[in-house]
Amino acid sequence: MISVRNLRKEYDEDTVALKNLSLDIEEGAIYGLIGPNGAGKTTLLRILATLLEPTYGRVEIAGVDALEEPERVHPYIGFMSDRFSLYEDLLVWEYLDHFARCYGIAPRQRRRLIDESLELVGLTPRRDSLVSSLSRGMRQRLCFARTLLHQPKVLILDEPASGIDPAGRLEFRELLKTLQSMGHTILISSHILTEMTDFCSHIGILEKGELLVSGPLEEVFQQLHGGIVVRVGLLGRHEQAARIARTHPAVRNVTANGADIEILFNGPKEEIPSLVKLLAQEDVPLIRVELVERDLESIYLRLASTEIS
Repeated sequence: MISVRNLRKEYDEDTVALKNLSLDIEEGAIYGLIGPNGAGKTTLLRILATLLEPTYGRVEIAGVDALEEPERVHPYIGFMSDRFSLYEDLLVWEYLDHFARCYGIAPRQRRRLIDESLELVGLTPRRDSLVSSLSRGMRQRLCFARTLLHQPKVLILDEPASGIDPAGRLEFRELLKTLQSMGHTILISSHILTEMTDFCSHIGILEKGELLVSGPLEEVFQQLHGGIVVRVGLLGRHEQAARIARTHPAVRNVTANGADIEILFNGPKEEIPSLVKLLAQEDVPLIRVELVERDLESIYLRLASTEIS
């Protein structure tokens, strides 16, 4: 759905925001873009939204050249910036109606689409409220409703949950999953790394204008951790369990962790039962087997400290 090739953006000879970046995002993915301030995330998103021209490179969205035919690609894109302004003296529905007119939505469709967008973001009860009366989180939701109005195939979201409270972020996470199930492709940048693992299907880590890693979430985890970490709880005989585990062809390493052992498993999840069966056949006293949860913060910190093999 999104294809980027050799994208470069130079603001001046000393400031290069993107360095020959290439990226593919498949249809229906929720792609999380992470990186520190100044990594080039907003520059990339603004180029994809046709708000900024690159120095050179190629961008296609839904098969349309976004740099050569920006007006043709606009119906496919819904862009939400991390900074936005609202018309304070309008009612909520009037604000959305204004943008529905800008999008060229026919009068007979406007009310339906406005109501559907408000329902999706949980603002239906505030339909007739003044924009000036909305809280920061509600304003964020209203901006998101505007992004959804014309039913774009691709949503480009720059820090969309930055002003939303924890309960609102949970609702937002579920909304993203709903939109994915409706066929939307979503590219989202966020600093809330711990939450992105709950809804992203793919991730990319951007630093100093370069894409360090990109791909399906589980593949990135496995690539950077070198495998799946399986934690086994035991009632003793730890050395024997470790020795037996090492005989499995997919086991790369075994380490002690208190009363448990942690096994680095370099294979698909579907093969883990064979490891458990191997231990059980030798009467190892198993009391617990679990996969160790991994998060984007640990992934990012590992990348930032250049601990990639």
